[in-house]
Amino acid sequence: MILVIGGIASGKRSYVVSLGYGEAQMGCALYDGKPVLCGLEEILRDGALDASAIEDVRSRAVVTCCEVGMGVVPMDASERAWRERVGRTCSSLAADADMVVRMVCGIPQTIKG
Repeated sequence: MILVIGGIASGKRSYVVSLGYGEAQMGCALYDGKPVLCGLEEILRDGALDASAIEDVRSRAVVTCCEVGMGVVPMDASERAWRERVGRTCSSLAADADMVVRMVCGIPQTIKG
């Protein structure tokens, strides 16, 4: 699996397209059967993923996730918990990923693989 992280509008989708994946191959939901999972951070809004959902994420060829843990820490406890879920989930996925790419201003930085 390739994990692609970066801020909003940092070029994640364009990078995935450059890898040969088209828009039709990009899903934004669990269990949709598409090779690319876009927007993992939004899936984590409702809570942590169970084991089956984590396996679905790990089975994807590419997973994209916005970096949400940088910047001002929210005052709202649920927003802080969400940010922590995203960070911990990405850390776990990165440990098992074949490649981790961080997008900055449309430039891919390979940080693993």
